[in-house]
Amino acid sequence: MRVRVSIAMAVYNGEKYIKEQIDSILIQLNDNDELVISYDISTDNTLNIINSYVEDKRVRVIKNPGKGVVRNFENAVKHCKGEYIFYADQDDIWKKEKIETVMEAFKDPNVTVVIHDACLTDKELNITHPSTFKIRNGSPNVIHNFIRLSYIGCCLAFRSKLKDVILPIPTISRSHDWWTGTICSVFGKMIMVDKVLIYHRLHSDNATPVNRPPLSYQVSVRWIILINTIKRLFKHRKLLIKSIK
Repeated sequence: MRVRVSIAMAVYNGEKYIKEQIDSILIQLNDNDELVISYDISTDNTLNIINSYVEDKRVRVIKNPGKGVVRNFENAVKHCKGEYIFYADQDDIWKKEKIETVMEAFKDPNVTVVIHDACLTDKELNITHPSTFKIRNGSPNVIHNFIRLSYIGCCLAFRSKLKDVILPIPTISRSHDWWTGTICSVFGKMIMVDKVLIYHRLHSDNATPVNRPPLSYQVSVRWIILINTIKRLFKHRKLLIKSIK
């Protein structure tokens, strides 16, 4: 059976919130969809929680052979079989219409990546800001994003035909989302869906930085994205020419 949607979830020490997140995702999946959970060795009860879902044929748990959030997401994406791949954090809550809304945007055959809005919450899901779009001033323009670095991975989905372009993800701490959004928009068209489709939980234990990172980090991330984008453009120039046509 052909897999339609794959959810690439990276987990590590996520026992506090992961069950809520998995439940909010599974309720939206069809029989021909899948949830791929890449597991970094944890010190809490995360493994037991995610293993309790494996009787569901839509759920696969795989061990991360690397270490860290970028390698964990890379491993999840590598094992995804679906035509459309969604990133998922371990501690958010997806609104029930998220997948359906994003898939509507993919009806345009030229669209390669979709970004949607999210509201920010504290660890108890109290809303602290109603819109990440307003905070980050996001844009589908790749140059704007390179200057602003506005993409959030948990709000991002892309076509699997770009897996060879995306992988391997350059070694950038916590920046798989900036890389994926950038390279997908270079090789195709980005759509921004102005709808809040997840509750994005921010707390002291998750990978999303609460405060803006140091300038040195921002500069190094942009440099790594730029250099690797140029390399992928040369390596996959036939795909680029096809996307332009």
